[in-house]
Amino acid sequence: MKLAALLIVLTGILPAAHRPAGWMRFEATAYSAEGETASGKITREGRTVAADPSVIPLGSRIQVREAGTYSGTYTVQDTGRKVGGRHIDFFIADHAEAKRFGKKPVRVKILQRGSAEKR
Repeated sequence: MKLAALLIVLTGILPAAHRPAGWMRFEATAYSAEGETASGKITREGRTVAADPSVIPLGSRIQVREAGTYSGTYTVQDTGRKVGGRHIDFFIADHAEAKRFGKKPVRVKILQRGSAEKR
């Protein structure tokens, strides 16, 4: 049995390293390049968000606040060479709308940490 599983059985508490974090400040931007994401999914507006996998692993479910109409719940499906640290990147199909989104401070909460590896 893995150590984390053993600790849950013994204490009923998920270790901090595996526990979803509280609300964190992130910078959000948007991109419009359609295609296959790092997770193998096809980009879809309202569903696709990119993040630094060392901060939020692929497959993680996150909630985003303070992003206007793009606030909501997402699954991290993509990464990007310009997405590092506490930075998320929304897929917005319309290029002009993605540019208008600009750069915004947002709050992100990890609801469920993913374990997917980058393809």
